[in-house]
Amino acid sequence: MKRALVVALLLVTACGVPTDPAPRALDPEAAPFGVLGEPTTAPEGEGRVALYFVRGDRVVLQPRPVERSTSIRQLLDLLLEGPTPEQVAAGTRSAIPTDLRIEGVDVSGRGVAVVTLAVGDSQLGTSPLGFAQIVATLTAPGRARSVRFRLDGEDLPVPRGDGSLTSDPLDRSDYADLLLLQTASPAAPSPAAVSPAPG
Repeated sequence: MKRALVVALLLVTACGVPTDPAPRALDPEAAPFGVLGEPTTAPEGEGRVALYFVRGDRVVLQPRPVERSTSIRQLLDLLLEGPTPEQVAAGTRSAIPTDLRIEGVDVSGRGVAVVTLAVGDSQLGTSPLGFAQIVATLTAPGRARSVRFRLDGEDLPVPRGDGSLTSDPLDRSDYADLLLLQTASPAAPSPAAVSPAPG
């Protein structure tokens, strides 16, 4: 047993693996992409999904109870239904036009959710809040990595949080100034995070 331990130690030191006398914090700059980027407390799990609506001038997390796991299209349909009456009474609203229709949602192998829009009587508008709702909802952990919007077979230029237009795929960083990334409650917002089921 002692001999095996000595051999193992020699192999580790021979491989150049550094050792520390005590645990140390990981440098965030050296962490793999996404490892330290998400909060650790998950409001979404079995029986609920994370949707994002508007409170004031910010987009906030509003978990929604569900009876079964949802696909990414079903998640978007729930978002388009708008906030519940209780959430509306608490000051929550949606910036997405009520007559907006979605022709399809497809997620590519690279994790880009392509949302094909069909606009009804009203125009989609240029407010970034509605786009921020969709992007934040569809890019929760375990869902898509980014979102691209299409209309009439072409990539649709949409506003980022700063008002600039892009037809490139969007992620949460494009709306960092608009996202509260915490649960909005009638009393007071409390920190929370998102960990959704795969779409």
